[in-house]
Amino acid sequence: MTTHPVGSPAHSAGDGSRKHWLAAAAEGAFTSGDEGRGASGFAACALEGEPQAVPGAREFIRSTLDGWGMAALCDDAAVVGSELLGNALRHGLTGCGERPLSPHPIWLGLLRRGDTVLCAVSDPSPETPCLRAPDDLATSGRGLRVVDCLSDSWGWTEPDVVGKAVWAVVSGHA
Repeated sequence: MTTHPVGSPAHSAGDGSRKHWLAAAAEGAFTSGDEGRGASGFAACALEGEPQAVPGAREFIRSTLDGWGMAALCDDAAVVGSELLGNALRHGLTGCGERPLSPHPIWLGLLRRGDTVLCAVSDPSPETPCLRAPDDLATSGRGLRVVDCLSDSWGWTEPDVVGKAVWAVVSGHA
């Protein structure tokens, strides 16, 4: 498993502009040997900052992967996406004021490259994820451990003024 932040603080492209959050996540998620291979599928959706967004996000992941002919990855990707989204809801919206500026402060993106899928969740928080030590008595705090177990690699983009993206790569050969 690989866990690491990605990109420079500003995610600058060559012309000084900032990279899209999903492009920045893909930059760190896919190995340098994949540079010549482009994405063969892309899907994204805006989500409300409410727990009710989780079932819809799971359905979005399942239907997208099924449409891409990747039904074998649906279960793992849906769990990974749910955990990333749960963390964004629980931790990514705190410290952003009483209410987020946008009614859809969280984005879920899927990027297909061959038989591999990048699942990324963008939120407005500058706080980076923290893999906690296991606590058998705790009722929460295991989400990133689940992501770590079900994904080939995971990480996050370097936070900037608009937040960060936390990503995980899921494939049939984890």
